[in-house]
Amino acid sequence: MANFNTHITYAAAGSGLLSILCLQIGMVDQRDALTLALIGTVGGILPDIDLQRSYPSRIIFSMLGIFVAFLMVFSLENDLSILELWLVGLGTFILIRFPLWQIFHHHTTHRGSVHSVMTGLLAAFSTAAISYHLLGKNDFTAWLTGLFLLLGFLLHLLLDELYSVDFTNRRIKRSFGSALKLIDTRKPFKSALISGLTFIAWFIAPSEALFWDTLTSPETYRIIGHRFLPTY
Repeated sequence: MANFNTHITYAAAGSGLLSILCLQIGMVDQRDALTLALIGTVGGILPDIDLQRSYPSRIIFSMLGIFVAFLMVFSLENDLSILELWLVGLGTFILIRFPLWQIFHHHTTHRGSVHSVMTGLLAAFSTAAISYHLLGKNDFTAWLTGLFLLLGFLLHLLLDELYSVDFTNRRIKRSFGSALKLIDTRKPFKSALISGLTFIAWFIAPSEALFWDTLTSPETYRIIGHRFLPTY
């Protein structure tokens, strides 16, 4: 299994390069490009959220707590006092970072249902839905954000599988095959639950028509080719 530094380095590098590409061909502005790079990096450590004493787990739940806390504060009416808003934000963060963190890990095991492609899809669809409905992004940017999270997530699974192969001694470790899987067949109930939630997240996500039209358009790749190398 690849370690934390490997995952975050590769995810940050990959999402950073892709976000620059999106910026240079006019898909996003500078602020959204930075967001894409951050989201892709988070996706690169997200599958290890089920490690109870791991850095990724604590970091992700802390980031989630901060994000939801700000979302709660800025969505409330302005007639609340500063102290009340502070308490709402702090209470939301503490609730997610500690009780929710404990409940999550009580019902999960590492490289189980969370460590699967289906969970990556659930995270991507949920990100697209949140970006569109709560953060006010247009449908294309919302889906692009979800894609970056998914790419980081899949990169994590792929790296774990690659690190399960000892190329020096030409042997395959016992962990091989436990990382890159569609669902966890050992946990049918949890896998079914995640699959159902994935469908719900896809249903409430914005239309993906413009997103697919842009990604499959020959014009998009013509622009990439034109901007890829320096011109003099």
